[in-house]
Amino acid sequence: MKSYRSKGNRRLIVACFLTSIFINTRVYAQQTGNSLEITPQGTLSLFSAQSNKLEGKAFGAEVIYHINTTNNPRAWMKAINLQSIDLIANYKNMGNIKRVANPIDGEFGNSYALFAGLTIPLLKVEKVKLNFSPAFGFAYAGETWFTNENPIIGSHLNFASRAALKVVAPLTSNFEVTAGLDILHYSNAGVRVPNNGMNISSYSIGAIHYFKSSQKNASTGEESSKYLNNYKKHTFDLGVNIGRRGVYRSKDGLYKTGFYGGYNYRLNTIIGLSAGVDAVYYHSIYDPARNLETYQSNASSFDRWRVGAAIGPDLWMGKLAVMAKYGYYLYYNSLKPMNTYWTAGMKYNLNHWLALQSKIYIHNTEADYVGFGLMFTQ
Repeated sequence: MKSYRSKGNRRLIVACFLTSIFINTRVYAQQTGNSLEITPQGTLSLFSAQSNKLEGKAFGAEVIYHINTTNNPRAWMKAINLQSIDLIANYKNMGNIKRVANPIDGEFGNSYALFAGLTIPLLKVEKVKLNFSPAFGFAYAGETWFTNENPIIGSHLNFASRAALKVVAPLTSNFEVTAGLDILHYSNAGVRVPNNGMNISSYSIGAIHYFKSSQKNASTGEESSKYLNNYKKHTFDLGVNIGRRGVYRSKDGLYKTGFYGGYNYRLNTIIGLSAGVDAVYYHSIYDPARNLETYQSNASSFDRWRVGAAIGPDLWMGKLAVMAKYGYYLYYNSLKPMNTYWTAGMKYNLNHWLALQSKIYIHNTEADYVGFGLMFTQ
């Protein structure tokens, strides 16, 4: 790894990449097989919520297996020009990272993340492409508040998201080089607190190797897309979920149940718009006499219920939908002045009337809780 980080080798890697963009690539053919990508990474910056300033540099790598989708694209894949579905393993060495104020030796352990993601071409000039690659998954953090009292990470297991922009250029018919920028976020969504979360922006230079493709069952994608085009324009949802928020500096939790009722309008195969009412029931309310046991930061409530109305888009990928909404509280007897909120989540249709759902509630940039449950659609 030292040789990779040396200035001479880094200059050589960059020079090879820039040269590859301009070389004659007539041997290049349209890649239609699956591929393996390996990308060493260096850190540009690290930051967390609130006033936790960080210093030091992290380094790591990603290994990505791209499942090609251009041979047999389904309707939603065609609509977003999807190139591949990705399985991603991400590693970050955090041994050199510390807080500026009150640092702790070995404060942040290494992180290991697994993602499912997409690769979507945004621009192509000659043989060179610019790709956008969002991904979601889980990350394991080596150190937490409960192991060394660092105030940023509350649990070993975290939810994680990653977004990358990458330039890709071919060298041969089955080999490409790539360079990009990405940002990685992981936190536990309030399951245990403190939970400020970690954000890491990185640069990468790597290589992609394509395997031989198979052209069998070329009509499968079109046949399966019949289901995707058979959607209803107008539907109504009724959802319920349950989750918990952590007690400050404790492994205990405070449970909540969320309810949602709303209307959906599908604009096309992949885009929808929905609006509805969120109601959250508190199994434990805020009690000033028991501040540490009942305090929930921006989500602290003196009453059992809070109610809000929200609107936002849905992105459909077959049976899976990704949702985001911005809402305004109709009723919330909160400890802090909170008038608005965010929700985001996913739902997966089991059939035409029942779906599995996950949903996070957010105040400003602070996670309240993640709920898991069911969504009924009519």
